[in-house]
Amino acid sequence: MGAPTRVRMADVAARAGVSITTVSHVLSDRRPVAPATKQRVLEAIESLGYQPSELARSLRMRRTHTVALLIPDITNPFYPTLARGLQDVLRSGGYHSVVCNTDNDRDEERAFLEEMVARSVDGIVIVGFGTDENLLMRAAAGIPVVAFGPKFSLAVGDIVGVDDEAGMAEATRYLLDKGLEPIGYVGPASDAGPGRSRRRGYEEALAAAGRAVDPALVVGDDYTRESGAAAMRALLDGGRLPRAVVCANDLIAIGVLDVARERGIAVPDDLAVVGFDDIEAASFTSPRLTTVVNPAYDQGRMAGQLLLARLTGADDGPHRKVILGCRLVVRESA
Repeated sequence: MGAPTRVRMADVAARAGVSITTVSHVLSDRRPVAPATKQRVLEAIESLGYQPSELARSLRMRRTHTVALLIPDITNPFYPTLARGLQDVLRSGGYHSVVCNTDNDRDEERAFLEEMVARSVDGIVIVGFGTDENLLMRAAAGIPVVAFGPKFSLAVGDIVGVDDEAGMAEATRYLLDKGLEPIGYVGPASDAGPGRSRRRGYEEALAAAGRAVDPALVVGDDYTRESGAAAMRALLDGGRLPRAVVCANDLIAIGVLDVARERGIAVPDDLAVVGFDDIEAASFTSPRLTTVVNPAYDQGRMAGQLLLARLTGADDGPHRKVILGCRLVVRESA
């Protein structure tokens, strides 16, 4: 027995007594078709069991139903959670995401942007610490963009973020109120990512309490567990043990906890540690990590909602900026 013959759009058109163009208009729903004619086409599709080719449909509509998500570090649990929130919203609109891990490298971000645009993605969501705003606008010209991070303006597209500064200020005030001084800061402080805003929150909370920042207690150059451990070793090897530290993210804080355990420093009795992000692992550390909730899933969902509104034409107004709140979760490390 031979393989079943694939039903073509021409077969539907012949059964309904209309042109192939009319069938295409019914399928895409982008052009008006008389109700009676549309009904004949739908009945022909049903009776013949016609299954439209998604590739052909995408080409006719000039849509790939694909969105590029550029993130700096796929090994950081924060970003897969954000990606899940984005995908859950996009899926409801018939879109899928392609995740591009850039390693927080400007050249990698540029290369992925150019490749995704060449692949005709319908939208771009970017967490870009290295990408120049003008480069992004040139590369993604005509493509809806949702960007994360304080370095981007509304000129590039819709913006999603959190109040990093307020979150870190709350964490620092909490330690001050407990009398845990001096307080160090562990994490990047001069990059274009969240480190700058988070350090500013730390500094402003100290200033509001009449305390000066001790530059010797501000250490760290990356967002990884290894960098947190290296920064903590540098403090200890330099003879400086603060009473507490706030960390630019939870991975850094976990690295600090690693070294505290390695050096026999009791947490929180000798050293209080506070992270930022509230990744899943934060509640499994020993002791469990006090941290600032950075709602990754909600940010991903918000990015998806903003982008989907652009893609469907539900929103063609000025670009929007949505800033979500942070809150401190007290556990055992501080």
